[in-house]
Amino acid sequence: MNVVIFNGSLKHQTQLGPIQVAIEQEFKSRNMKTDSFVMNQIKIISCTGCFKCWDTTPGICTGVKGDAGEEIKKKVVNCDLMVLLTPITFGGYSSELKKIIERLLGTLHPGVQIIDGETHHLKRYDSYPSILAIGISENSDEDEEELFKTLIYRHSLNFYPPVYKTHIIKKDEEVRQDRIKQMIDEMELKK
Repeated sequence: MNVVIFNGSLKHQTQLGPIQVAIEQEFKSRNMKTDSFVMNQIKIISCTGCFKCWDTTPGICTGVKGDAGEEIKKKVVNCDLMVLLTPITFGGYSSELKKIIERLLGTLHPGVQIIDGETHHLKRYDSYPSILAIGISENSDEDEEELFKTLIYRHSLNFYPPVYKTHIIKKDEEVRQDRIKQMIDEMELKK
């Protein structure tokens, strides 16, 4: 089983580091291979919205060059679980994490279909990874936390994960290994 972990902390933030380490340790104890990316330490250029990944070079971004986006996208396409670890910013991802999320657009097909009365992009690939999203709430703002949960739900509709879960951790909350284990157990991962 392959896991990709995205740490979306901003340069001045340190609280996600210990959580990332705890997650990595839990996967290691389960003999799962992990690739971790601390997004503020990796060159990722924002999506330009050129849509070349849809209509010119299907699935491959050629509108942005000189960064790690394509290498990371290949890891995501071939993983079983994607972990999104981010401070909650106005109910959404951090700007660092948002850059790679937007660059994953090419993993979907430009064609659309109607599902439950909503328009969704078609799958480009046969399978997609499950998603475990962990948001760190700085303000204990219930509306912001609910908005984050809704964002993950909406993205799950368009990213087709077999399983997705969202967890909120309060800024000053101690995160013990048993809580991390419980979060991962809830994903019902198959080796």
